[in-house]
Amino acid sequence: MKIKYIYLLSITMLLSSCSSWIDSSMNIDPNNPKDVAMAQLLGPIEVNLAYIAGGELSRNNCEWMQQIAGLTSQSADIDIYKLTETDVDNAWSFNLYTPGMINLKILMEKAVSTMSPAYGGVAKVLMAYYLGVTTDLWGDIPYSNALNGASDHPTSTYDTQQTIYTTIFTLLNGAITDLSSTASVFTPDVDDVIYKGDLDKWTKTAYALIARNKLHLAKINGAAAYTDALAALTNAYTASDEDFKVTFGSAYSNSNPLYQFMDQRAYIAANTTMMDMLKATNDPRLGVYFEGTDTSTVKNVVKLAYFGSASGEGNTDASIFGANYSSADSPVLLISFTELQFIKAEALFQTSNLPGAATAYNAGLKASLTKEGVYDATWYAANTLTAATITLEKIMNQKYLSSFLQIETFTDWRRTGFPTLTLATGAFTTEIPRRYPYPSLERLYNGANMPKGITIVNRVWWDKK
Repeated sequence: MKIKYIYLLSITMLLSSCSSWIDSSMNIDPNNPKDVAMAQLLGPIEVNLAYIAGGELSRNNCEWMQQIAGLTSQSADIDIYKLTETDVDNAWSFNLYTPGMINLKILMEKAVSTMSPAYGGVAKVLMAYYLGVTTDLWGDIPYSNALNGASDHPTSTYDTQQTIYTTIFTLLNGAITDLSSTASVFTPDVDDVIYKGDLDKWTKTAYALIARNKLHLAKINGAAAYTDALAALTNAYTASDEDFKVTFGSAYSNSNPLYQFMDQRAYIAANTTMMDMLKATNDPRLGVYFEGTDTSTVKNVVKLAYFGSASGEGNTDASIFGANYSSADSPVLLISFTELQFIKAEALFQTSNLPGAATAYNAGLKASLTKEGVYDATWYAANTLTAATITLEKIMNQKYLSSFLQIETFTDWRRTGFPTLTLATGAFTTEIPRRYPYPSLERLYNGANMPKGITIVNRVWWDKK
């Protein structure tokens, strides 16, 4: 018995003294740090947002909106609306929530603890963007207790889309306040891959996102949605050089998501719907968006031909994407001055200011042509509108043509019904989808909270008939 006590005492002393004779740093994995500085968090959060918005979500949305066509494999399935719960697992679980919103929550908390409202304001703008993307595609989503860790909430309840929109506006208004603070211990600099620490541009982006999201609620709030959007626009971008975008790098690991997809799979190309709309007016952006095929050369002038694939038909001769959009270092546009001009045009049109709507429409068209490097004064003059010729359909169709490969086109179509689209050949559903399915991982691990009975043709809260 005495020997037993001596043995136990020896073991106890040995365990209690480990820290004194074993270097505690031996138990720290340098590849998995427990803490990361704000400057190390911000850039990856921004790039992750652009990668998912300009990658998988862009491909899905723009196939359904018939800017592009899926030719083979999974892309061909999506072209006919066969988007399943497993197809969206990665976007939801491994981009939007992790690392996106979880790291943003950490960044927001660090900004408070270090008295750095500059970082806090930037983080709030980004969180509002992530939430907007997620709720507009899925409707009700987890947020209030979704980012607190499994120990606090092993499963997460769903916030209604109405609640999420309230949160988005709270975040953006809070961001405006934070970004105006004159005292911030730490401030973003080169770690901010979007604006390099220019807080004025971040403030303008907050107002731009308020305008976009206020407009989303037109079916809910009526005229107030338009007046609210117009009020926010007065403090938003004044030129295209303020656009909210991420430019990728030439190294493959840092390259544009469309470039990577086309290099690895090349399952998508031009859709006949958008192609025909561009051809109808001999739109000079056609040769920017898509790569033409050399069909003949007359007097040293090469004549290029452009082809599309109608949704569901899988025409492998369809034109691929132009270098401005599919190169390794092509930028992904998240919201732009051009978009804001069409928001303004729509809001003014809907509040009966037709001259103002035409002016904004023309400004949006000019901004798009200039950004793409194909502004031609003669073509522009022939395609401008006046108070007598402007219509909602023309505004939305031109916004669609000026928003190539941007996920916002899906929201615009759901809100307004423009452009007019036809059901894909061999469609998997009886109508064009209006939302994404919830992920299979949610059904398996959070099924008790996940909304039931939702299909891709059901409408989200703001998408009232």
